[in-house]
Amino acid sequence: MLSSSYPPVATPAAALQLHLVPAGRRLDFEILPNYFAYVYRRQNQNEWQCVARNACSPYFDHSPVPATSQPEYMVCYCDAAGTTKAATAIAATPPATFPASHRAA
Repeated sequence: MLSSSYPPVATPAAALQLHLVPAGRRLDFEILPNYFAYVYRRQNQNEWQCVARNACSPYFDHSPVPATSQPEYMVCYCDAAGTTKAATAIAATPPATFPASHRAA
């Protein structure tokens, strides 16, 4: 689990795009050679949670989102030893734009 002050570094070469799709949220990110992509999510400024390890792009998050939540995402890139070498900027979408079918009660 990451602290709320994470990420350690953001690189412009590692861009993250968040799209709302009927199935939930789609994250598009670069696959960096020789690195593993870890997708992290947090809601309401809580702790970061890893939702995918060695993720592929695009990554789809199908989990319900509470109506009062503004989920944020970032991707960290780790080497084979598990050391974080880079991270994307944080991507977020205001909760009002989420389709009703993807909000939790």
